[in-house]
Amino acid sequence: MSASVCVLGSSSRGNATAITFDNSGRFILVDAGLTPRRVRAALVEAGASAHFHTLRAIFLTHLDRDHWSLSWAKQLQRAPVPVILRRAHAAQAIEMGVPPACLRPIDGPFRLGETAEVRPIAVPHDTIGSTAFRFDCDHAHIGHATDLGHVTDELLEAFAGLDMLSIESNYDEALQRRSPRPAFLKDRIMGGRGHLSNEQSVEAARLLTAGGTIRHLVLLHLSQECNRPEIVRDLFCERLPAMAASLVITRPMQPTALLQVRRREAAVA
Repeated sequence: MSASVCVLGSSSRGNATAITFDNSGRFILVDAGLTPRRVRAALVEAGASAHFHTLRAIFLTHLDRDHWSLSWAKQLQRAPVPVILRRAHAAQAIEMGVPPACLRPIDGPFRLGETAEVRPIAVPHDTIGSTAFRFDCDHAHIGHATDLGHVTDELLEAFAGLDMLSIESNYDEALQRRSPRPAFLKDRIMGGRGHLSNEQSVEAARLLTAGGTIRHLVLLHLSQECNRPEIVRDLFCERLPAMAASLVITRPMQPTALLQVRRREAAVA
């Protein structure tokens, strides 16, 4: 048995990742920045075993509009599922249309039914931060981190021993500095509470893949203005050649392949 992960789309136009932990077809979303209609279509396009009506919960990293689409408010009124996020984001979630009956604020690790242990990790992003998540089920360990200004020691500790790492690789610093973006925006993005550069991302991945357990390395949230997939691929293949065959670079509004994730020791056995 294995878990399966499909990034349904990742960019400033919208972010959503579908994860199943067993063969039931029930799945969770990490972020809901794509509309319900787009999530439904992307699941079909990816050939996922999960179907839209088997959504069991939504995990929100934070409430920026590319991570929470307002169209989910009506969907959740019709077909409620839990919306799980750190308590620091609860008030904003209600302001952004999350139905209060669906809201499940959390302060620390918890168990998701009988299928997975969940550990939220606060990471720096803008004023109130974002949330990285670690999901541990019987046969896989999965880490998901996006929209973080820098990689903290807590995140590195929490993500030890993963089988799959999804991490932001937002911008190329040279392209960012040469872009026509206003200075205040560049400062926000590169100031330690914005987004990860390619260099910061590859350094974090180097540390986290050193144990040799990671089977899939997925790069999230590439800037369409200040990054290029070929720049990212060349950098990661140069710095982490052992992970070149396992590298997945996400695209806007386009699902990745369906990634099967299981512990390396189980796979070898």
